[in-house]
Amino acid sequence: MIKAVFKCNPQGNISSFKITGHAQSGPYGQDIVCSAVSAVSIGTINSLQDVAGVQPQVQMNNEMGGYLECQVNYADIKEHDQVVAAVTLMDSCYQISTSIAANYSDFIQITLDKSA
Repeated sequence: MIKAVFKCNPQGNISSFKITGHAQSGPYGQDIVCSAVSAVSIGTINSLQDVAGVQPQVQMNNEMGGYLECQVNYADIKEHDQVVAAVTLMDSCYQISTSIAANYSDFIQITLDKSA
């Protein structure tokens, strides 16, 4: 099962996500849940860099399989428009991931951590 934990900063904005595990909803190369989660998470990271002009901290481990962590430090971003874009992209990643989990709850679990 894929487990995704989204964390909020004290302002209530999603500041990071960590994704672990494998969906195993289909044979390797045909797992649509894994594909969807990968597309959303990697697409968010690429958009943070290319659209928002923000460099998130990213950790991934392909050999261990199924590990990706992305963190955005909003305090380090100088331009207001970049903050707005980054907040929107991170929120969109959470919303889309939640939609995937609503349809494939046997293969993905989403947690929202507001404790920060």
